[in-house]
Amino acid sequence: MHLRSSRLRFAAFGATLALLGAPVVFGQIKIYPTESTFGAREKYTMRVPNERQSATIRIEGVFPEGLDVYDFEFKPGWKIEFKKDDKSKIVGAFWIGRIEPYEFVEFGMLAINPKEGTPNMLWKFYQFYEDGFKEEFTAPPDAKMPLRPMPEVTLTPEPSSPKS
Repeated sequence: MHLRSSRLRFAAFGATLALLGAPVVFGQIKIYPTESTFGAREKYTMRVPNERQSATIRIEGVFPEGLDVYDFEFKPGWKIEFKKDDKSKIVGAFWIGRIEPYEFVEFGMLAINPKEGTPNMLWKFYQFYEDGFKEEFTAPPDAKMPLRPMPEVTLTPEPSSPKS
């Protein structure tokens, strides 16, 4: 009887840990594709889930250095404001709208990847909720136990063309 009770408590503890960890694992802002090539024109898709009991009302994004984002997919019910540097280059954006609890929205962006530099492009995001809570996806992916890592896209060299 004691062994059965211990197993039941262990199973309940494991289930509780899994449920607590689910928003951490699944509630991340993601960028797709996760791999591209230097200098390529790419359509990036940002997937924003809402794993909280409060609606998401705003997302702030800071784009990787050297990435040239030049076009955005507009969604009904959403407004996009651009963050520009002193040369009027788009370096980030604010998406203002609403994602209800346990729903997600995807936003597309067209960009030109940098031609050289670091192969790891890190995207920084902030997710704001109606109840005032703010999630920051700003931890480096290689940090010890990052709860909210930055989405990362890995760039590879352009394939060399065969010589005739």
